[in-house]
Amino acid sequence: MRDWIYPTLVFVVFLYAMAFVLFYTYKGASGYSGGGKSGGTTTVEDFQSEMNKKL
Repeated sequence: MRDWIYPTLVFVVFLYAMAFVLFYTYKGASGYSGGGKSGGTTTVEDFQSEMNKKL
């Protein structure tokens, strides 16, 4: 009986940890706006002008 209790508990803890990671990963991904225009595409000119501003 003891042969399967420890592996089962370790597996349950592993599943709990993976659910925790997945929950916070998808929660964080849905809340991230991208920091710029949302929903639009970035043109090369926009990218170049942003890079010139940073430099």
